[in-house]
Amino acid sequence: MIFHRTMLLPLIITSQLLSGCGGASEESSTAQESSSSESSSGVTSALVINEIVAASSEDGTDWIELYVASGSVNLSDYSLVDDKEDRVAQVLPDVTLNQGEFVVIEAIDEDDTPPENGYYVTFKLGSSDAVTLFEQGVTVHQLDWDDGDALEGTSYGLLIDGTGSGQTLSPTPGTTNQLVTSSENSPQVTDLIINEDAPLRINEIVAKDSNGGADWIELYASGDNTVNLGDYQVSDEGGELVALPDITLDAGQYYRIYATSDDMGDDATVDVKLGAGDVVNLYLGDDLVDQLTWKKGQALAGFSYGRFPDGSDGTHILIPSSAATNELASHGPLVISEVVANDSNDGADWFELYNNSDSDIELGQYKVIDESDDIEPISLPDITLSPGQFTVVYAVSEASNEYEVSFKLGNNDELSLILNDLTVDYIDWDASDVIEGFSYGLSDISGTTNSWQRGLLTPTSGTENILASAFDPTTVVDLSITITTENWQDILNNPLDEEYHQAAIELNGVSLESVAIRTKGGSSLRAVSQSTSSRYSFKIDINEYVDGQKFFGLKKFTLQNFYNDPSFMREVIAYDLLKEMNVATPSHAYVNFYVNGELKGLYLMVEAVDGEFIENNFANDNGDLYKPDGTGSDLQWIDSDISSYSGINQQNNEETTDNGAFINFVDQLAQGSTDVIAVDNLLRYMSVSVALSNLDSYHGTLAHNYYLYEQDGVFDLLPWDFNESFGTFSMGCRSDMRELYIDEPVSGALADRPMVANVFAQADSLATYHEYLWQLIDGPLSDQLFSARVTAIADVIRDHVANDPSKFYTAAQFEQNLTSSVGQFYGLTDFMAYRIANMAQQLRGDIASKGNGSGFCN
Repeated sequence: MIFHRTMLLPLIITSQLLSGCGGASEESSTAQESSSSESSSGVTSALVINEIVAASSEDGTDWIELYVASGSVNLSDYSLVDDKEDRVAQVLPDVTLNQGEFVVIEAIDEDDTPPENGYYVTFKLGSSDAVTLFEQGVTVHQLDWDDGDALEGTSYGLLIDGTGSGQTLSPTPGTTNQLVTSSENSPQVTDLIINEDAPLRINEIVAKDSNGGADWIELYASGDNTVNLGDYQVSDEGGELVALPDITLDAGQYYRIYATSDDMGDDATVDVKLGAGDVVNLYLGDDLVDQLTWKKGQALAGFSYGRFPDGSDGTHILIPSSAATNELASHGPLVISEVVANDSNDGADWFELYNNSDSDIELGQYKVIDESDDIEPISLPDITLSPGQFTVVYAVSEASNEYEVSFKLGNNDELSLILNDLTVDYIDWDASDVIEGFSYGLSDISGTTNSWQRGLLTPTSGTENILASAFDPTTVVDLSITITTENWQDILNNPLDEEYHQAAIELNGVSLESVAIRTKGGSSLRAVSQSTSSRYSFKIDINEYVDGQKFFGLKKFTLQNFYNDPSFMREVIAYDLLKEMNVATPSHAYVNFYVNGELKGLYLMVEAVDGEFIENNFANDNGDLYKPDGTGSDLQWIDSDISSYSGINQQNNEETTDNGAFINFVDQLAQGSTDVIAVDNLLRYMSVSVALSNLDSYHGTLAHNYYLYEQDGVFDLLPWDFNESFGTFSMGCRSDMRELYIDEPVSGALADRPMVANVFAQADSLATYHEYLWQLIDGPLSDQLFSARVTAIADVIRDHVANDPSKFYTAAQFEQNLTSSVGQFYGLTDFMAYRIANMAQQLRGDIASKGNGSGFCN
């Protein structure tokens, strides 16, 4: 490895040089906004920002280390800039480096004396900052850090060089990155990756005791062995590590420790103060082994927050249960049910309260306050609110009666409900939650769901809440985007780049000014790009440019173009059947898609499988989510190094998980286990996928178009992209897809798909799977019911298909494909009649339901 610091003459970079190399300040700014740069935990660039020092303890000089992760690069193709808005990116010297080599660039003020030997840029690094690397004006890597990440005497960078995640390091300019080594003059620095299966867990916290007592933290020995607390330390957000007492816990034992600096007598304490929104970290040495995070409103007075069941990954609002089994809490007794901050008729703002208890509530005991700092909490009306009853209070500039309060509700605001000077309920919102004509509040008015989910509502003052949804299966609505001609043309000219561009969006009266749109797809995207059509599928990211922004509760969704589907309904039927079989399935609806007022065609709007989807479909929303496609997507064991499974494509928890659950998952699959599989959900999924002869999924040739979601080490297979179901996807398969084996429904060897093979090897599971197939055959797939389903959907979309200006197939082909084949695409009702007869024969044993293990296609 070579440290290029003294080999060349000093170089100062100017904006003129940048222009001469094909990038000006304006171009750099645009690239920074529009490109999809890789984070430090997902590096794909040949050259990366490997390490920075922002507070040198030796000579006061900041520096940036670059590392060649692959191939050979010429630095003059690249430029650097920090996070200051008006900064111009600065071009690097004309030097060629090879894989494994480093270069260090000093970061100095414009007025500083340049180093005698070495490279430099004329901007300093802040304690909370970011450095972005451009290649020919396009963002290829960024390293960002927060206060406390790069303290004096430490650096911040990637561990392992070029590929790891960003964390605090010992400064090693020009050599391999190393973790911090503690000394008398340097802070102890800990990692950010949570260890899998820690034997000790932070089980529950109270951040505001309803009786005015001290905050507390409950620890739980979740493993099979004893645990000595003295080996561990805790910290809150940004706090120093505090040692735990020398106490040994048996497996399954709880221990409460007060979070206070006060003397609590014989009770143990740690000098940590818990905030309304905070985090508690648990360390074994410098390893982060557990973490419990909560937001404001999740640990209110009278409630605790923690894990349910005990020791699991699922976190919920709880009834305080110190040193005892955790219990889910009900919302209430008095809850803030709904708010309106932008009335469609220019009326007053208002908020609605609901008695979610079995007893009367004297409302006058409570007060409310918004985010304002200049007013005191205001008392509520002196009335009795009966169980199940609502009351509405108006928020106006000057109150004139007891049903009004003297403050307005803002577009980015919060509302607190106070009893005896303690906050007992809380709601906050962003501008996209309270758009004109809509309200925001509890999606379940009873408030009994422990997650206390809130969403965009249709205003219902004084009555049960109604969730406003973007998905209506009974009609076709207009979805419109407005985008500059230049940006739209760039999307069409460079579809394979899949690069986001800024646009405005509108649907059902909801409009947002800044969202992101790009093309999406795999083989279908390439096929369309090579044709004369511009009918691409698209991905819409709602909060790419506005952090936290949502659209009908969505952060992302896709627009599917019905490639390889003359019927326009293969994916719709598949998703509907999966949902009816109680599989967690993306919401979806037909839309007419307009760009700048021009109809582009009939599309299927599909909810993204992301954090919002997980939150809405699973009680435990803290697990790891993956979208496998490529190396490792068959879920066969490779080795214990997560980087070997480059195709599993992690979707969340990138900065915290050690992926131990996934490694254990594929290890257990290799041993034939089903303990790591959500078996019943898999059987339900497979019953639909197999009934529709869908080999464009995990059990097909490519082992893709599915998601994996992990809960406490157990994995669910989630559906995605069924446009080539009904026997359309026959890659590598010359057999009649309508005769797909039900017990060996794979393209290649069944053993090569261990998630299915292991489950099907169990007689009880196979019998349950057969029962689900019979449910489909005798129910929704029967001739009469299936034909009725196809007819009903056709009646909804027929006119819109006819008016679609870019459709891949004619209106006549659409009508024909409802019943009979169009080219290689089976007719829906004809396919299903043949398929259910064939499956029934297999189930009765009249014909083979499996082969010799080599798969249906072989």
